[in-house]
Amino acid sequence: MLVAATKKMTKLAFDLLSDVHAAHPYILVGLLEDDEPRTPSTSDPFMELSVEKDNRLILTINPGKKPISLTIEQWEEIAQEARKYHAEILDSGEEW
Repeated sequence: MLVAATKKMTKLAFDLLSDVHAAHPYILVGLLEDDEPRTPSTSDPFMELSVEKDNRLILTINPGKKPISLTIEQWEEIAQEARKYHAEILDSGEEW
């Protein structure tokens, strides 16, 4: 008999951060268990969304302690959030 492993559902957490050394604010992307409270320190970010000085959108995947598995819907959510963030940065007209 095969037994299906039950896996906890996860949701994405997006945290906008500012750093004086970065050209623009950036977003950290992490995963939270469905029942986990959402605070920036609990999301254990695995990806950073940033806009460079030349206005290119960069998605950086950070190596973690354990593998990260995402659904196609989560990848699409990251892409949608990245495009929205990129447009907001470009529309702000801020120069570094």
